[in-house]
Amino acid sequence: MDYVDPIWRRIQRWTKGKRMRHWQLVAFCILGTASACSSTQYKNVNHPGYGDAEYQADRAQCRKENSTTTSIQGYDVQTRVDVDEVKAASCMTARGWQAVSK
Repeated sequence: MDYVDPIWRRIQRWTKGKRMRHWQLVAFCILGTASACSSTQYKNVNHPGYGDAEYQADRAQCRKENSTTTSIQGYDVQTRVDVDEVKAASCMTARGWQAVSK
Protein backbone atom coordinates (compact mmCIF):
# COMPACT_ATOMS: atom_id res chain seq x y z
CA MET A 1 0.00 0.00 0.00
CA ASP A 2 1.42 3.36 -1.01
CA TYR A 3 1.60 6.26 1.41
CA VAL A 4 -0.86 9.03 0.57
CA ASP A 5 -0.48 12.41 2.21
CA PRO A 6 -3.44 13.19 4.54
CA ILE A 7 -3.93 16.60 2.92
CA TRP A 8 -4.08 14.98 -0.50
CA ARG A 9 -6.73 12.57 0.83
CA ARG A 10 -8.84 15.49 2.00
CA ILE A 11 -8.52 17.11 -1.41
CA GLN A 12 -9.57 13.85 -3.06
CA ARG A 13 -12.61 13.57 -0.75
CA TRP A 14 -13.45 17.21 -1.40
CA THR A 15 -13.39 16.65 -5.17
CA LYS A 16 -15.11 13.23 -4.78
CA GLY A 17 -12.25 11.47 -6.56
CA LYS A 18 -12.65 13.48 -9.78
CA ARG A 19 -9.68 15.14 -11.32
CA MET A 20 -9.50 18.80 -10.47
CA ARG A 21 -9.74 21.22 -13.29
CA HIS A 22 -7.02 23.77 -13.72
CA TRP A 23 -9.16 26.65 -12.45
CA GLN A 24 -10.16 24.69 -9.35
CA LEU A 25 -6.53 24.09 -8.49
CA VAL A 26 -5.66 27.76 -9.02
CA ALA A 27 -8.65 28.87 -6.89
CA PHE A 28 -7.66 26.44 -4.14
CA CYS A 29 -4.10 27.81 -4.09
CA ILE A 30 -5.27 31.44 -4.06
CA LEU A 31 -7.68 30.79 -1.19
CA GLY A 32 -4.97 29.02 0.78
CA THR A 33 -2.55 31.87 0.26
CA ALA A 34 -5.12 34.55 1.09
CA SER A 35 -6.17 32.82 4.29
CA ALA A 36 -2.56 32.67 5.46
CA CYS A 37 -2.18 36.45 5.25
CA SER A 38 -2.92 38.46 8.35
CA SER A 39 -4.86 41.70 7.99
CA THR A 40 -4.40 42.85 11.59
CA GLN A 41 -1.96 45.59 12.43
CA TYR A 42 -1.10 46.99 15.84
CA LYS A 43 -0.82 50.64 16.83
CA ASN A 44 0.47 52.08 20.07
CA VAL A 45 -2.04 54.53 21.53
CA ASN A 46 0.53 55.90 24.01
CA HIS A 47 3.19 56.50 21.34
CA PRO A 48 1.59 57.10 17.89
CA GLY A 49 5.02 57.30 16.21
CA TYR A 50 5.97 53.73 17.11
CA GLY A 51 6.12 51.31 14.21
CA ASP A 52 6.73 47.65 13.51
CA ALA A 53 10.25 47.61 14.98
CA GLU A 54 9.01 48.86 18.35
CA TYR A 55 6.07 46.46 18.22
CA GLN A 56 8.36 43.47 17.60
CA ALA A 57 10.73 44.58 20.39
CA ASP A 58 7.87 45.01 22.90
CA ARG A 59 6.36 41.68 21.82
CA ALA A 60 9.66 39.85 22.30
CA GLN A 61 10.12 41.45 25.72
CA CYS A 62 6.57 40.61 26.86
CA ARG A 63 6.93 37.01 25.67
CA LYS A 64 10.27 36.69 27.46
CA GLU A 65 8.86 38.12 30.70
CA ASN A 66 5.95 35.66 30.59
CA SER A 67 7.78 32.47 29.66
CA THR A 68 9.22 29.52 31.55
CA THR A 69 12.11 27.35 30.43
CA THR A 70 12.20 23.65 31.23
CA SER A 71 15.25 21.41 30.73
CA ILE A 72 14.78 17.65 30.50
CA GLN A 73 17.85 15.56 31.26
CA GLY A 74 18.28 12.26 29.47
CA TYR A 75 20.37 10.87 26.65
CA ASP A 76 20.45 14.41 25.34
CA VAL A 77 19.34 17.61 27.03
CA GLN A 78 16.06 18.98 25.74
CA THR A 79 15.05 22.54 26.50
CA ARG A 80 11.46 23.68 26.16
CA VAL A 81 10.17 27.26 26.42
CA ASP A 82 6.50 27.76 27.28
CA VAL A 83 4.98 31.21 26.81
CA ASP A 84 1.83 32.27 28.65
CA GLU A 85 0.23 34.01 25.67
CA VAL A 86 -2.63 35.49 27.74
CA LYS A 87 -0.21 37.25 30.07
CA ALA A 88 1.96 38.32 27.13
CA ALA A 89 -1.11 39.83 25.42
CA SER A 90 -2.07 41.72 28.59
CA CYS A 91 1.52 42.98 28.80
CA MET A 92 1.21 44.31 25.23
CA THR A 93 -2.08 46.00 26.11
CA ALA A 94 -0.48 47.57 29.17
CA ARG A 95 2.25 48.96 26.92
CA GLY A 96 -0.42 50.61 24.76
CA TRP A 97 -0.63 48.24 21.75
CA GLN A 98 -4.08 47.74 20.23
CA ALA A 99 -5.16 45.79 17.16
CA VAL A 100 -6.54 47.86 14.27
CA SER A 101 -7.88 46.66 10.92
CA LYS A 102 -6.14 47.65 7.70
